[in-house]
This record gives sequence, structure tokens and C-alpha cells, in this order.
Amino acid sequence: MTNKRGSLPAGRPDGTRPRILALLREGAWTVDDLAARLGITDNAVRFHLDALEREGVARKEGVRRSGGAGQPAVLYSLTAEGEEAFSRAYAPLLLASLAELREQMSSSQLLAFLKRVGRRLAGQHAGSRVSLSSRVNSAAALLNDLGGVTSVEKSGDDFIIVGKACPLSRAVEADHCVCAAVTALVAEVAGAEVTERCDRSGRPKCCFEISAGSKPRAIAHG
Repeated sequence: MTNKRGSLPAGRPDGTRPRILALLREGAWTVDDLAARLGITDNAVRFHLDALEREGVARKEGVRRSGGAGQPAVLYSLTAEGEEAFSRAYAPLLLASLAELREQMSSSQLLAFLKRVGRRLAGQHAGSRVSLSSRVNSAAALLNDLGGVTSVEKSGDDFIIVGKACPLSRAVEADHCVCAAVTALVAEVAGAEVTERCDRSGRPKCCFEISAGSKPRAIAHG
């Protein structure tokens, strides 16, 4: 099964895949390089590299020419998404940035800023003229790509995006205003009025009500 973009592949019980990823962090390697370092066959390395390419965490970077006869050897490296999966700096940096913004801005200014961030995150997914159902599903898919776990439910003519996990859970736990960015993202992609009903009683879980036949507007309920 393909992992979510930006998440580390589970690998196999022998730990070969994590060891390949660790080597790719150091630079570009050929299949022969990796096989020699890991003490496994070329075919075993290719099996794992094919899986890592499908998951978006490894890529072909170029070739190494030996100067002799034969085909040049393909070099593999880690993608930006693969590198991000190793980093533990994003959540602390976001939390520190929020704390700094809280000191520099009023609550209304911070909310307005976060809504702009959400609309920017919507990016190329915004402004589509397809059906509301398709737009809502696109918004849910984007949340999932960002690390959420959501599904779409129908409620009459309206829709509800129900989440089992929040892509910004650590930040939301620290400051509920972060939900404004996610709500604005959903409103921008869905092209409709969105009311935030997130569950923050424990580990944050997303919930957004999307009204049919309405203009984009993000409504937050604390």
C-alpha cells in the first residue's frame, strides 16, 4: 500500500528500507553502491527503491559514468518529501512562530493572518468550477495529503468533512486559533461557506460543515 506523501515508509521487518533511506540522506547512490553497503543483492535493492519511488520519497537523480564500456549506473537520492519525513523541526518551529505572532499581533490580526495562510495553502486547488461534491472531496484529499485523516459525509444538500486526526494537531493543542487556517483552506477549495466544528476535547479531530449554494466563507466556532 502506498504511504501518505511525506510519511516514512514502514519498511520490512528486517529494517532494510529504513537503512536505504538513511544512506540516501547522505547523498546519491547507485544500486551497486547500496547493495555493497547493505550486504544484500542488487535485486533486493531495486525492489525497495521501486517501492520508495512509488511512495515519493526516493528518485532517480542522474547517472554515474565509469568511462568504460556498458550502461552508466543510475543514481538514486532522497526527495524533498523524504527529507521532510526525517525532520523534527517543523512542529517546534510552528509553535515558536505562533507564540511570537501572539506577542506581536492582536487576536483579530492573528486570525486574519492565519486565514490568509490557509487560502495560500489551498493554492492551485482553489477556484475549480466542478461540482460541490468534487470540490469538497478535493478539500478532504488535500487535508489528507497534509497529514490529516478525513472522510466526506453527505447531509441533505450539504457536506461534512469528518476527521479522525488533525494535520496540525500539536499546533492546535497549543493554540486553537490555528484552526482558522485550516477552515480557510477548506472554504477556498470547496468554494462554499464552511463552518468549523472541530473536536478539541482531546487529541484534535477536524470537522467542517460545508453549505451548498453559498459563497466561500470560513466560520470558526471556538
